[in-house]
Amino acid sequence: MLDCYFLDISPLLNGGILVNSLTVLPKDRTMNVLSYGSPGDRARSAGSGMLIEYVRNEYGVKGRLKVDRFGKPSFSGGLPFSIARSGSYTIIAVSDEPVGVDLARASSLDAGTFPFMFTGEELSIINGSGRWRRVAACRMWTGKESYLKALGKNLSLDPGSFEIAKPHRSGFVMERPGWKIHELKAPKGYCASVCASPTAGTPSVKNLFLSDDGMSLF
Repeated sequence: MLDCYFLDISPLLNGGILVNSLTVLPKDRTMNVLSYGSPGDRARSAGSGMLIEYVRNEYGVKGRLKVDRFGKPSFSGGLPFSIARSGSYTIIAVSDEPVGVDLARASSLDAGTFPFMFTGEELSIINGSGRWRRVAACRMWTGKESYLKALGKNLSLDPGSFEIAKPHRSGFVMERPGWKIHELKAPKGYCASVCASPTAGTPSVKNLFLSDDGMSLF
């Protein structure tokens, strides 16, 4: 099983809808939302909370939410999941095995950081992508980050110390021994990848929407 859910959090930029959403979120998530100063950060945090509660209800998860020392959230004794957010979207991936997901906007990547994010061969692939250079970097980065999240390492492992991309007639492919990295169809301008065991199967992808009152997803 490998289920992925996108959520457009734009409606949560409306203060009234955001306040409504807080009434259905756990207290610790509400405090997290309110700790942010910008409307965008508050909306992304609330959207993440809504997705986590959706998964809790949809899959009948009983365990409490906890966060490890690497910042990876999980349900105690429950379903493995991973969550990411960027711009106007959040995404959550659910599996019965360790899983990692990442989401990024191509326009938000800083080319000056590429030498620290990628290996020499990966940089060669990116630099050879012409006008699609930034998109190639975005695709590669979400693949690399999803792998790190699946490992439970997040950025505690130097992303430039290992390689996931190899040249291919289509441009490049992403792979790591013992893992399967899937590129997801993401909203325009975004890239998304999910990483899990090959036995998890092909990911299913669903777009969720916020109800008009901001209190549920469908």
